Amino acid sequence: MQISRPQSLSNCRNRRFTSKAGNGGRSGSVLLEFILAFPIILIITLAVIQFGFFALLQQTVTIATIEGSRKAAQVGSTTNSVGNLIQQYVALNSLNLVVTSPATSGAGNVLVTIETGPAPVTTVTIGNSDIPCTPVGPDPGTGEVKVTVCTNLTDTNGTSPIPNLLSSFGFTLSGKQLEISAMTGLE
Repeated sequence: MQISRPQSLSNCRNRRFTSKAGNGGRSGSVLLEFILAFPIILIITLAVIQFGFFALLQQTVTIATIEGSRKAAQVGSTTNSVGNLIQQYVALNSLNLVVTSPATSGAGNVLVTIETGPAPVTTVTIGNSDIPCTPVGPDPGTGEVKVTVCTNLTDTNGTSPIPNLLSSFGFTLSGKQLEISAMTGLE
């Protein structure tokens, strides 16, 4: 009876795993997989970046609206003081609120509407009157003030305040607005 020795791993050859070309046979499939996966990875990456810019803009405009509403509710506050406060916040996103009352065409890229109740509601606007803006939510009641901040998500160049990164893939922010309202009781 003859005892066979186990073969070492270096001597073991399995034809399924070796090729005559060495590692060169796999490189074509890797390239093909990369070509197929890259556009999907690129779109997802750009979407995450664009969503991050949108979340930053929304949070900034929300805080600006809330603080503007609180300022408008203070005794003795003026339209200019409310506009200047909101301008400080929206400037973080390279937005420009031109504090002119009433709003004028082409004055910056933000529109602010300040409504004071009760009915009939007194409305004052500052900023760019070209931005379509309809304050959302209920009208302010007795002893309440409502501030609405509106801005376009992208300018005509597609760069500010949010870069239009996905426009070449058919997803565009052109013509879209961000509109946020806040209501506060008068002091």
